[in-house]
Amino acid sequence: MLRLQDIRLTLGDFRLHNISLHTKPGEYMVLLGPTGTGKTVLLETIAGMHQIENGRIFIHGKDATCLPPEKRNLGVVYQDYALFPHLTVRKNIAFGLELRGEPRPKAKEAVEKVANFLDIGQILDRRPVNLSGGERQRVALARALVLEPYVLLLDEPLSALDRSTRDRLRRELKRIHKELGVTIVHITHDLTEAFFLADHLAVMKDGNILQEGRPQDVLKRPRNRVVAELLGIENFIPLTMGTTGGLLSPVGPIEIPPAPVYSMESPKGFYLTVPGWCVEVFPQKGKNQYAWTGEMKILAVNFMDGHLELELGHSSGQRLRTSLSKREMEALAVSFEIGESLSVALLREGVHVIPPS
Repeated sequence: MLRLQDIRLTLGDFRLHNISLHTKPGEYMVLLGPTGTGKTVLLETIAGMHQIENGRIFIHGKDATCLPPEKRNLGVVYQDYALFPHLTVRKNIAFGLELRGEPRPKAKEAVEKVANFLDIGQILDRRPVNLSGGERQRVALARALVLEPYVLLLDEPLSALDRSTRDRLRRELKRIHKELGVTIVHITHDLTEAFFLADHLAVMKDGNILQEGRPQDVLKRPRNRVVAELLGIENFIPLTMGTTGGLLSPVGPIEIPPAPVYSMESPKGFYLTVPGWCVEVFPQKGKNQYAWTGEMKILAVNFMDGHLELELGHSSGQRLRTSLSKREMEALAVSFEIGESLSVALLREGVHVIPPS
């Protein structure tokens, strides 16, 4: 449905570096990256707002590289919604249809259909100033969807909303995608948003796509430390190659084979990525499910929303973070006190060796 081939673009001091991406029909792609990394520039480039220096853009099987924005049949929802304040909700939604020259009866029917689908039929005669943030977001979505675009482009659409509204609209976006089957490209820096919505995840930084794939695959096998950090992984254990070929670490031997795609000829500079969910306290599974077991002390206890965060320290100085849900805490029936020693294990299935940056 959307294919970018070696896109290169320079805007002042910023560059997009040979971006290649392929979004399949009906796929929900999320571009994840920090602020200032070029996500919005890439979205605007897809929409036709910037002239590229190199590469091709294909939309719905056709070369759209030189097409103006209005000929690409894309729906765009901006972070600030970009609604016309002097127009009613009805006229805001119908704006693109009127530009296309749609007959009024047909446009009216289309507006009411999409408004009912998004549950905003009761506010069609209001103006944006009288709407909540969530309602404005739904109006912006309606204005894009009513055009039946080939691809829906979402520019951090939930970032300006309060938490409860953001959670509701995140579920709404998933419903829209499921029921309409529309292809979506969504940019965000929010990890929860990305993993909740994405069929396909692309991690971006400094104008480069660092890694892409299914979210669960990218999370389990980050290509390097930069990607791992952008995916929210906080635990990194330095590794060296032992004389017998095993991997050594500050906490002792770790029983996993080196990643086959990387050469381990250099004995230093490698790391083990350890997602928080792989750090298990009071391990009860079979021994073969763990890459390492040992004792660690509680260095800090932080009560978060619905869970407990533990910072653990090994006698070597290595630190690890993990969290327990309220249900897990109740099942363990243990009080966690700073300085207390705990039995800790690392689940083999989630740890991963990455090469030097």
